[in-house]
Amino acid sequence: MVLSADPAQDLSELITHIPENTVLLFSSDTHPGVMPSPSATSITGKIPVEYFTDHEIILKNGQDMIGAADDGFEIVIRDRPEFKHRHLIRVGTAKNFQYGETKGSHIKHITFRPTGNDKRDPLDAIVFAECSNRKLIIENNRFHSPFRAATALDCRQSLDASAADWLQGPALRFANNRIIGKESNPVIAKRSTHVIPNQGLWINLPAITSQSGQLSVIGNTFEGYMAKAGEFRLASGTHIKVFKNKIDIANASSSDGGLVLEGPAKPVTSPAFFLAGNQIRATQTAITVRGQLGLTLACNHLQAVIPWWQPQKQFSLQVPLKTPGEVTNVCDDIVSSTVASSTPNTLGSSRLTNTWTAIKNSVATACSGLSHLEGQLLFDTEVCQPVTPSTSAAGTTAVTMGLGVMATLAMLLNL
Repeated sequence: MVLSADPAQDLSELITHIPENTVLLFSSDTHPGVMPSPSATSITGKIPVEYFTDHEIILKNGQDMIGAADDGFEIVIRDRPEFKHRHLIRVGTAKNFQYGETKGSHIKHITFRPTGNDKRDPLDAIVFAECSNRKLIIENNRFHSPFRAATALDCRQSLDASAADWLQGPALRFANNRIIGKESNPVIAKRSTHVIPNQGLWINLPAITSQSGQLSVIGNTFEGYMAKAGEFRLASGTHIKVFKNKIDIANASSSDGGLVLEGPAKPVTSPAFFLAGNQIRATQTAITVRGQLGLTLACNHLQAVIPWWQPQKQFSLQVPLKTPGEVTNVCDDIVSSTVASSTPNTLGSSRLTNTWTAIKNSVATACSGLSHLEGQLLFDTEVCQPVTPSTSAAGTTAVTMGLGVMATLAMLLNL
């Protein structure tokens, strides 16, 4: 179904009457007598064509929302000043996994710009996904982040994803999006000081175990004011891929981080976080780790005052010896593109090596802040060695330097 913009139309009401398994194409055409406003030209330099909603848009099984603007225009979806809901788009429910719903939904090529209004609370999230049994693909969009998160996947129901192939729970592919965070007006946010968004992307799946290949965060840009670019809470045995994202955010608190990774207290199998090819720059902390989890860290560049914050010393950060092929491929691609562009290779002595840059006169090393590490993290200047709460000192780990770095790399990477 091809839609055209009409300021008098309520987009949520229109979508309510559209059946499942329908592709909604948002064109840059307008109803007769309606013209886009050149004065509203966005940061893209394109003229916005605006679609408005009075209520939450409930995205049905298999429904897609795809921007299809002509050259020089962009599709913008926004709430009206009188909007009274907490989210712009909702997927799934909080109560069950909707076993009969198996077809995914796409949201692509759309700019989301919430309307500020000092007479109501700001939006919690633009896209809010809960429990379902389908995949949500969010790609090539631009989010002007609201008070809490641009996109949230929050399902707290229990599910063993390994029990049946036909019941995997909610899946998310979040790729090639741009998330822009700004300070909120204290009047709008009902606070005494300016506030910033909590997260760019929030994934909270504390009770979905053994979910593999269903979660990926790839090629996104997070910029501006936000406490965390991404916060990911996973259960035992669940995996997530975080590849090639660019993070450049202002976050003043060390309790936050460019990325916040969280596992459970006593997992049967630690959840696995695969981080490769990311550029993470944050005002204070690059990566925060909570709970017990496994981490594969390869060819990332961390830049902050401190690289790590691991406040719960009783839980271990476990680094597996074997690097998954998907991670290796990401690093190989980065090395190839670096050579092709004649840019100096900053990946160190191995294609999988990470780099660390301290800012604001910080003297932190690449291993600073780790308090319970099992395994080794490889950086171009040092190797973070196993450390336990009883042997750590001042939040730093033992370091192998010089030729020891190469020996360790050779052993771990089978070079």
